[in-house]
Amino acid sequence: MTNETISTTLICLWAAILVVAILWLMVRRWRQQVAAGVYDTAVSTPPFVSLTPQSHKPILATMLLGGLLLLILGQVSLAQLERPTSWLVIGLMSLGGGLFLWAGSRVRRDGLADDWVAQRLHRLGHWLGVAGWQALLLLLALAFTALARLAAGDLALARRWDVSVVAWLLALSFALVGGVSLAEWRGWLRRGIGLARWEWWLLLGLFIGAWLLRGTAVTQFPNTFSGDEGSAGLHAVRFLQGEADNWFTIGWFSFPSLYYALQSMVIDLFGQTVAALRYFAAFGGSLAVVAVYLLARVMFDRGTAVAAAVVMMGSHYHIHMSRIGLNNVWDSLFVTLVLAALWHGWRSGRRLSFVLAGLALGLGQYFYVSVRVLPLLVLLWVVVMWWRHPQQWRERVPGFVLSAYTAVLTIFPLAVYFARHWSEFQAPLNRVTILGERLASMAAAEGTNQSWIVLRQMWQAALGFTHLPLRLLYQPDEPLLLPLAAGLFLAGLAWALLRFDGRFGLLLLPLLSVPLLSGFSQDPPASQRFILAMPSVAILVGLPIGLIGRWLRQLWPEGKEWVWLGTAVLLLWLVLVDITFYFGDLYESYELGGFNTVVATDIALTLQAEPTSPDVYFFGFPRMGYFSLNTIPYLAQNVQAVDIVDPLGGPPTWPIAKTTWAIFLPERLDELALVQQAYPTGTYEEKHDAQGRFLYAVYEIKP
Repeated sequence: MTNETISTTLICLWAAILVVAILWLMVRRWRQQVAAGVYDTAVSTPPFVSLTPQSHKPILATMLLGGLLLLILGQVSLAQLERPTSWLVIGLMSLGGGLFLWAGSRVRRDGLADDWVAQRLHRLGHWLGVAGWQALLLLLALAFTALARLAAGDLALARRWDVSVVAWLLALSFALVGGVSLAEWRGWLRRGIGLARWEWWLLLGLFIGAWLLRGTAVTQFPNTFSGDEGSAGLHAVRFLQGEADNWFTIGWFSFPSLYYALQSMVIDLFGQTVAALRYFAAFGGSLAVVAVYLLARVMFDRGTAVAAAVVMMGSHYHIHMSRIGLNNVWDSLFVTLVLAALWHGWRSGRRLSFVLAGLALGLGQYFYVSVRVLPLLVLLWVVVMWWRHPQQWRERVPGFVLSAYTAVLTIFPLAVYFARHWSEFQAPLNRVTILGERLASMAAAEGTNQSWIVLRQMWQAALGFTHLPLRLLYQPDEPLLLPLAAGLFLAGLAWALLRFDGRFGLLLLPLLSVPLLSGFSQDPPASQRFILAMPSVAILVGLPIGLIGRWLRQLWPEGKEWVWLGTAVLLLWLVLVDITFYFGDLYESYELGGFNTVVATDIALTLQAEPTSPDVYFFGFPRMGYFSLNTIPYLAQNVQAVDIVDPLGGPPTWPIAKTTWAIFLPERLDELALVQQAYPTGTYEEKHDAQGRFLYAVYEIKP
């Protein structure tokens, strides 16, 4: 077992111990509250519907249809399965067939009101606030998500792709339909989500504005195409080429494969280009801006919501993360949806909010890895709210159960895969952790103890919000927030700590996770680790703007128009500072991926522009090879290339059947003479960038 594996295992062990400790404290506190008479543990209220044959008809219909669907989908997938998987599917089919036969036999009988199963379903539904047939749907959802896992399997090609996807989507649909009462659905359809008509137009404007900043000129900002993007794109292309179709396994870099499956649809629509790869990220980033408005609107007021969404829309950091073809930016969307739905559910008690929180929490696990800490953060918040508000917490228990159950249903197929392939789950953590030999080496080199290094890294990550320049994936030589936004952020943070309550606790947890996790990771403040906290940051920046605007309107109600104008000017200034920095000052020196990426991008675009793809012999080692960065293979997909690793000892004897390029990096250019000696009729060209730097040379040989 490697040190990295041991380190990750220790982290997971500590997390498990923390969860067990939290649950133990909850049980102890619950017993104390019961003893004190805070609430009665017995269910004394009768079911909310009378137990009549009429009330059981939907249950029987659900059994008939659900059992039949389970039976059919299991039979369709059975031929592609081997033992013991086939036996598990047969078990699910037996369950479906049993439900079908049992319900069919009961349709012909009288006295259904005394049926034991129906009574228990009604009682479960009553506790959850839904009908008995909806409780049955929730139970059936577990069988369908299990079938999705069995039909998917562990390989890139699913055992039965169509069954796995249909069964999973049915499970999620059952959770949505079964977890929310029909009365609440009707109320939601009548009232919507409580937004005024002008707010819907505002959301549309925010999305369009966010898209213009994220989804236009994507090949110019950034003007290089990184190898990581190319690697992600190549795995997405596998879905188009029929080499992969499994949504519930992993892809490049041990990230879940669903992201690449969705990304492949965009590539199929726009072609295998840089723009196609980046459009999907831009779409996720634009949705995150809209979601931030909803989160701030639920937690605060319209003024704060507008300010927070505008800050998020113009953030140089979020713009950049939305303009690279990777999965990082999607975590900012899912964490926002989880926080908004969870707080709305806590405040209003609506089951739909809790179910949506669980759905977003589960779906987020299929994207970037920073969201993996979110279930633990949510659990911590739920425990604190139970401790401080036991009576309201008791009223919300069914909602929390529905939320957790929906999250489990959503993540179940992928969770089983990770349980069977634990090293793949650990891989993203192992790549960045300093625990083990790395931490010991750092402590020995500096002559200090390991705890001090961890605390120092936490402090460095905290300074990344306002003072220290970000690193790794995005290196702007600036912190997350530029000076004006940083000042507002500190004011908002101070106000949150001063007026701390459950709302601010939920908002600050993702913020707190950045320094805590960065203490055990490499190179803080690493830019990609801030994506989970970005929605909270945007709201804390917008909070003092909303507060000051409200206070000034209260002090001078006759001058409220001037207050609105001043707020608009401040927001415009705030956004323009970030936008002009990102699209102006930044790219005077910033290069995504470094100089090798500049070279690879130019080579890839040059090859892509050729009407017929040439063969390539690449002289780049030891600095880089043709396949060192997947920038070139993704964009120049039809090119046959060979890396010339060792220096030539004489004129080459390549078979020239079509146009052939010998590409030389400057340090290998002395071998050009040998190639010209073997093929004297070729043409030579040098490539330079806009700054006049010598990138590479091409010697073109015709057959």
